Amino acid sequence: MLEKDIENLVALYPHEFFPNENLSLIGQQYSIEGKRVDILFEDNLKRKLIVEIKRGILTREASGQIAEYYGLLKSKNQNEYYEMLLCANVIPKERRIFLEHIGIECKELGIALISEIAKKYQYEFSDEEPSIKIPAHTLSPDDSAGKNTKDNEEISVWIFQGNPQRYDILNALADNDIGNNIHWLVNQHKNKIKKGHIGLLWMSGPEAGIYAITRINNDPKLMTEYAPEKKYWIDSSKEHHEAMRVEMTIIKKLVNYPILKKKLVGIKDLENLSIFKQFQGTNFPVRNAEWHIISKYLPG
Repeated sequence: MLEKDIENLVALYPHEFFPNENLSLIGQQYSIEGKRVDILFEDNLKRKLIVEIKRGILTREASGQIAEYYGLLKSKNQNEYYEMLLCANVIPKERRIFLEHIGIECKELGIALISEIAKKYQYEFSDEEPSIKIPAHTLSPDDSAGKNTKDNEEISVWIFQGNPQRYDILNALADNDIGNNIHWLVNQHKNKIKKGHIGLLWMSGPEAGIYAITRINNDPKLMTEYAPEKKYWIDSSKEHHEAMRVEMTIIKKLVNYPILKKKLVGIKDLENLSIFKQFQGTNFPVRNAEWHIISKYLPG
């Protein structure tokens, strides 16, 4: 989903995101002094609400942006009462505390909630991929990996976990400069992960789950951070040193409708999935029998 899609849904259906607030839309992309406010609402007490929407993690820059909008609107309409609200898929706790201390409210808009509302109103995401079935051979590891995929104890599928508080995976998956080739650290199982295996990009946190399916293009090797991906690390001072990594080709992005952990935990024969047992780490094995079950829940 694009940031514009989230904005559209919030503007169209504020009662779904902010129940009992009685908000009515004044304008979307509301123009003021050459700037554009994402959304401007009014409640039944005539109070105005400035809403700024961000996909992925809420950045530091967002507070300055919405504060500028507040200043412009207030200078034009000094007798009006304005409140500010920043919305994002992920809001770090320390950022929320700071922003609310200075009078800027924050609200996390979870991917699951957005997807649910989109389905309810039959809203089509701008970046929705064609609803086609992925060929079975694409979802099976290459023979070159030297694996017998009929052996349910064999490992040819791997979860690659990302912490959204540290790495903005949602925006990385939408970046045209990254495209369908993404790189990931290999901190565990470096001698078992092989070219031709399948990778499942997993976002941790409250909306943990699978957000993309990939094919691994190389055995793990020492690689420096791929330049377009560096900006999505939350700590921009982090040293992006040479480390064991793999390059992966994204077969299917699931950001609009991810396969969430809360769904997987209730499925028979997935109770021993490795990431359920020990969720700290980057790389987790998925047995072929488990992958066979998970693959049935792929959209399209």
